[in-house]
Amino acid sequence: MRSLITAAAMVFGSAVLLSGLTAPSATAENAPGQPGKSLVVMGDSNTANATWATMQPQPAGVPCQRLDTSWPTQLAQRMGLWDSKDIEDVSCVGSYMYRHGEDNFWTALTQARQAAASGAFGDRTKAVLMQFGLNDAWGENHRAQDALAPCLVNVVRGCSTADAATTAYPPTLLTAQLYVDKLRDIVTYIRYYAPNARIVLVGYQEMHTPGDDTICMSVLGAPVALPRASAVTDVFDSVQQAPRAAATELGIEYFDSAAATAGHGLCSPDPWLNGIFTPGPDFFGQPGHPTVEGDAAVSRGLQEYLAAPAPR
Repeated sequence: MRSLITAAAMVFGSAVLLSGLTAPSATAENAPGQPGKSLVVMGDSNTANATWATMQPQPAGVPCQRLDTSWPTQLAQRMGLWDSKDIEDVSCVGSYMYRHGEDNFWTALTQARQAAASGAFGDRTKAVLMQFGLNDAWGENHRAQDALAPCLVNVVRGCSTADAATTAYPPTLLTAQLYVDKLRDIVTYIRYYAPNARIVLVGYQEMHTPGDDTICMSVLGAPVALPRASAVTDVFDSVQQAPRAAATELGIEYFDSAAATAGHGLCSPDPWLNGIFTPGPDFFGQPGHPTVEGDAAVSRGLQEYLAAPAPR
């Protein structure tokens, strides 16, 4: 009986958390037993993807733009869900896993509310995919990125995590517990309203070679390397490790996008992440974000992953 009461309290608490703002109350839109969409996707700019023209983060409530080559779009097309609009993609550029300070950008919570308001969660929902975390490392309004600039250009000393900690806004090394704390109620809510869905935390694609503290970025196709930049590569490592461990603790699945894109990080001869005005089809792509080929690799991997039985 105690476990039943606890479970009921968890579901009720999650529903309260997700209520308000743009979300419906307990109406037909989100009541248990609704059909829902086959695929629901939540995430940040690595999910929605963007160009130089669309890379500005949008405040919550403002419609988000998504590239027609993003991995959710390619995945829906591969799964035969695109033409029938059997996908709800609420990913948005600049989204956080949770709200930072006075930031009013989209978060995992506001995206879940948006999907619920659209009636996306239901008995027909086969998979709910979430990709969050990288924006959280840079803090409110991404201030850590600005604070890192003088540290990163110190080519003599480099920019270690300890060096970055001396700034007012050091980057945050993400932890599994942070993911668990911020996503637990959302996962509980999804399980209740989409009881047949596989909930998958999607990792980020390979950004750098594990163990290497060099970061790279091509400019007009010419590679530029910055050695001794562990303040950034430590963040990249944490954003690969933390969600994997969190998925286990949350009892949900994890998809390894880094494995699907291995050998194509920023410092590789053939990066699947945009540089700055890289010649070719990704010329206007948002720097540091997936190329068309990178998104294709993730969508292929996810299609194969979802076609197989859920791991036990």
